[in-house]
Amino acid sequence: MAGDEVPWPAPPREPGPWNGGPPLSPPGNTPLPPLPGSGGVVHGAAAQANPWSEPAASGPGVWGAPGFGPQGSMPPPPGQPGFPGLPAPPPKLVDRASAWVLALSAVVVVAVIAGGLYLGVKGGRQYPDAWDPRVDPIAAWVAEERELDFEHPVAVNFLSDDEYRARATEGGSTGSPEDDQYFADQAAQLRALGFLSGDVDLSEASDTLNDSGTLAYYDPDLEQVFVRGVELTPDVRVTLAHELTHVLQDQNFDLERIDEFEDGRGAVLRALAEGDATKVEDAFIEEGLNEADRATYLQESEKGGDAATEELDAKVPPILTTLFASPYILGPRLIDYLDAVDGWEAIDEALQEPPTEEAMFDPAAYGTNDAGLHTVTVEPPAGTEVLETSTFGPTAWYLLLSARLDPKVALQATDGWGGDASVAYRKGDQVCFDAAIAADTPEDLAQLSKALTDWSAKSPKGTSSATTEGDQVHFHSCDPGKEAEAVGTKVTTDLLALPTTRTDIYTQGILADRTPAESQCFADGAIGRFTFDQLSDPKGAYIRSDAGQMILGELRAQCFK
Repeated sequence: MAGDEVPWPAPPREPGPWNGGPPLSPPGNTPLPPLPGSGGVVHGAAAQANPWSEPAASGPGVWGAPGFGPQGSMPPPPGQPGFPGLPAPPPKLVDRASAWVLALSAVVVVAVIAGGLYLGVKGGRQYPDAWDPRVDPIAAWVAEERELDFEHPVAVNFLSDDEYRARATEGGSTGSPEDDQYFADQAAQLRALGFLSGDVDLSEASDTLNDSGTLAYYDPDLEQVFVRGVELTPDVRVTLAHELTHVLQDQNFDLERIDEFEDGRGAVLRALAEGDATKVEDAFIEEGLNEADRATYLQESEKGGDAATEELDAKVPPILTTLFASPYILGPRLIDYLDAVDGWEAIDEALQEPPTEEAMFDPAAYGTNDAGLHTVTVEPPAGTEVLETSTFGPTAWYLLLSARLDPKVALQATDGWGGDASVAYRKGDQVCFDAAIAADTPEDLAQLSKALTDWSAKSPKGTSSATTEGDQVHFHSCDPGKEAEAVGTKVTTDLLALPTTRTDIYTQGILADRTPAESQCFADGAIGRFTFDQLSDPKGAYIRSDAGQMILGELRAQCFK
């Protein structure tokens, strides 16, 4: 792009794993996925719920969505800048509200449920000789768009609403003592992390997340697609384009590997798969639907989104929607970056060899030494009952810190993350969480330690601490109990505005033929110079002001050589 400017991020599609809908798959062995991971699949875990908790701004032509950069704004008239002092963003092809009818599916590793109906008698899978005639044209379109070939067709099961609901909620809480204890431990762990307060019915939240608003999913274990509905409506056709992309991914890159990574990259693979499928879905909406079907699709999307959002807000704690949705908000941004670098080839390489979560949290780290992980271990105290071990990951640390600190401080601290290990355990009647965290540099370690120390200082007395031991920060926090008052602000997807806006700005710089260093300079500068509220202001009042324009001019002069 000529000139000294780099465009402000183009208007984002409604964020979330599936355009803001609450997509899910049937659960596996446990009612909720192990926490406190940031949404990745853990071996033996239930299917992850990945809904989008906030409704997107609605109405044709709406620019943004809640919490993401210049939001809720109408696009500027042609020829006028979309954001002060910057070139106009490209027009939004399709506006859509947060909805359950938009390609709502999850790529998950689940236990084989009723698998005998679909597996061959000798243990091998059986595949149809040809695609269902209703599906075949969509499959052909998806293969051409995605530039990949199907190895073979798969069965697409069209289910009634009752049949789909029964399958989607199968494996939920049975009311057994074991299930009750599981949910109680999960709630205690969330309270220990400051994500939750009081006594919350996570069983009801799990069922809501598993069913509310989902339209379809692909099961890579069975290699089957399951669809809610028996008619090929525009909604179902869009969903099938999304799901069939997952089939292509599975046949070319093996999605079952999600369960094999032990360093958090399973979550990244899953997020990449969703971002990839979303990219194909977007193209299908624009090119695969005629004008009338597209209008019907958008209308049903808005209506379904309103209903799903209302139910989620009423029954699901916002932290659950945020933790589970975060990889699917960040994943499409990483796909956008990879597409800007080298199109499908770069995306294919990432699906084949997923990067670390740090590269997903900040794609500027992709392919650099910063994206590497230190080896970190943590041991539970003697005499305790281990509940689970995991990698917590930069996204979850950012959300944890943002609940009690300025999100910009949380982002700066998280940027220095270099790997971690965590363990949740029961000590007597109390559930606690311990983690060891490495940093990229000694300066990063000090910054991370201070942030966690400040966070712990706001916890109920005696429940949390952070100490530096050698080249690691050791974090400890215990459940303060059901009666303890909440500390800090609620964790919602709005907090992801900073990392996603930074990524969007960085990617736009790459698209404008700026170097990675120039793009990162401008992106970091914008995040550093403007406050969280200024970046989130739907009207962009401060950034449009003379003072804001001066800052942008200073950043251009500083970053673009």
